[in-house]
Amino acid sequence: MPSSTLDDLADAYTQVSLINKRLLDEYELVGLAFHRQGIECILLKGADLLSRLYGMRGTRPLSDVDLLVHEQDLPAIHRLLIEIGFTQQIDGNPSYRSSLCTLSLDLVTNLWYLDNEGLAAVWARARIRPLGQLTVKQLSSTDLLLYLNAYSVVHRGHLSLSFFTDLRLLIMKEPIHWPALVEEAHRRHLKIPLYHGLRQLALSNPSLAVPAPVIQQLAPSTTGERILEFLFQRLVETRPIPELGHFLLWITQPPGHRLAWVRRAILPPSPFLAYRYGDMGIARPWQTRITRWWHLTKAASLLLTRILIRLTLWRTARTVS
Repeated sequence: MPSSTLDDLADAYTQVSLINKRLLDEYELVGLAFHRQGIECILLKGADLLSRLYGMRGTRPLSDVDLLVHEQDLPAIHRLLIEIGFTQQIDGNPSYRSSLCTLSLDLVTNLWYLDNEGLAAVWARARIRPLGQLTVKQLSSTDLLLYLNAYSVVHRGHLSLSFFTDLRLLIMKEPIHWPALVEEAHRRHLKIPLYHGLRQLALSNPSLAVPAPVIQQLAPSTTGERILEFLFQRLVETRPIPELGHFLLWITQPPGHRLAWVRRAILPPSPFLAYRYGDMGIARPWQTRITRWWHLTKAASLLLTRILIRLTLWRTARTVS
């Protein structure tokens, strides 16, 4: 490898490492403030994976810190973050940026595929580990594998390079309770998304220890599941389709819940309007909902066109080959 390439890689690693250090150092101060106030949180996504699986700070870039928190703690969290200089951002969920603009915090109070009982179980299974001067909570290994798969395959609808790396490292470094994973996937209506994600992972890493019986237990067995797998196989791959996750979130809703999901999307509750649209959502909620409905209709038409193009191109490529 040319020395110039090695220099470029070293420079990139150093830059990512410095950015990550600033972000995590600032989060450590926030975490200590949370601890003093008795506020619990579970670290999610990259901020958890970096130290948990990668080890070296410059090997995975971070853009923000994602936290799972208790809904009843949101008012206390808001007061605390404002007091220490954070400003609230307009987003679909509580989001804050530090005064130095080096740390963005994204807060969620639930994982979309869980009911109240499932959420309580995830909190009960969470593990504690050190992170700098902090002790942080993290998802159990099995919960993390299901979450990472669901987030990439369903929520984002895209199998990125980091998806394969994250799952490979998790399976290599931490014990997975495979029977519990399969059972939870069935219970949370994530059987086919998990099948698709693990199958693609196994195909890309033949030596990885994904038990064959697990893939077999997750394989589609009904007409509805085969239709779902047909869609995931053709739509969810390394080439992303913008906004595909909205469609996938809808088709993976439990039986009888899809109409309610559409209703919530078109007529969201007031707290969502406040987070997503700021003062306008509070002052003019119905005008905001009507405008949102118009934009959603246009976006849905565009997404449907993209989906049909992908399905058509896949069929054409298969016919040619």
